[in-house]
Amino acid sequence: MMKFIVSSQLLFKNLQNISGIIITNKSVPIVENILFTIKGMELCLTATDLETTMISRVELSQAEGEGSIAIPSKLVVETLKTLPDVPVVFTISDEGNIEIVADNAHYSFMGFDAAQFPKNPEMSDQKSFSMPVGYLCNAISKTNFATATPDIRPVMAGILCEVKQDSIIFVATDGHRMVKYECRCEDTGMDESLILPKKPLLQLKNVLQGVEGDIRINFNASQVSFTIQSLTVISKLVEGRYPNYASVIPKNNTSVLRVDRMQWLQKLRNIAMYSNQSTHQVRLSISETEMTLSAEDRELANKAVVTMPCQFSGENLNIGFSSKFLQEFLSNLDTPEIMFTLSHSTGPGLMFPVYEDEESAPEKILMLAMPVMLSAE
Repeated sequence: MMKFIVSSQLLFKNLQNISGIIITNKSVPIVENILFTIKGMELCLTATDLETTMISRVELSQAEGEGSIAIPSKLVVETLKTLPDVPVVFTISDEGNIEIVADNAHYSFMGFDAAQFPKNPEMSDQKSFSMPVGYLCNAISKTNFATATPDIRPVMAGILCEVKQDSIIFVATDGHRMVKYECRCEDTGMDESLILPKKPLLQLKNVLQGVEGDIRINFNASQVSFTIQSLTVISKLVEGRYPNYASVIPKNNTSVLRVDRMQWLQKLRNIAMYSNQSTHQVRLSISETEMTLSAEDRELANKAVVTMPCQFSGENLNIGFSSKFLQEFLSNLDTPEIMFTLSHSTGPGLMFPVYEDEESAPEKILMLAMPVMLSAE
């Protein structure tokens, strides 16, 4: 028999952190559970979807006995969700019956044999580095939307992470747009690259909101783990060779557009519904002090034209882009002003945030959008 007492809200928070990884799996139904392991005064919670494993450790108020049992995820999370912050008593019989007593309420259900639960992945020949949690969360937020869908280019469904001696670079692309995020870090002592899967990164970002400090990242040829405080996330790396993203970044974008980020975003939102809903094309007609945005769907006879002020150095230019891509870029930048560099009507555009002091900015962001062929007016 095992018995332990823990704060309901502490346990609920930790269960909530890891249960997001769980999916319905009819072929391996045991993974719809969370593994509870009691050792000493610590409760170890484990959830997995067979590709990614999340482990969270909780300090117990009291504990008797040691061992493991798989507990239905949805049942225990929903039960704790309704409770105020009170001590919860779990009693687990040798036959697997689980009793929960809390706040004058009593719950009883069956658990499952822990031996059926997948073993935690073991990592050998590890390399490791650390980075601030804030940088990692920013990197995930700024890049995840630009990844490809797994069925088209599996390797591009992940996010490339390049660990340099004094910086860490994250890259995402689907072949039509690309985002490169770079942050300065202390000497990492390595020059490595790995392709991180998107799903565990998004789950990790959600869990790390408001968390401060450094996160430890361990990896080998096939796996990666992230550890901070009482949380560990272990996942398989994406296999394959990532495309040479640097080769598509133009070096001759000498025409420079500077514009208010939120004003441009609002104008794009205003006319996006008038564009062709398969191409989302918006035409940019740019002059020295003014930019005209136009969207049209000829089949439906829809058309919208708006103008806004800008600063542009270069020859007057007409060029088309996906309004969807431009909106995603602008929504995922934070500075009041952005810079968009161009070369000609068929060349990619590069978008950058404009910082007051570019040299001291801790992060560098580059967003690339391929143009959309303009139809004749």
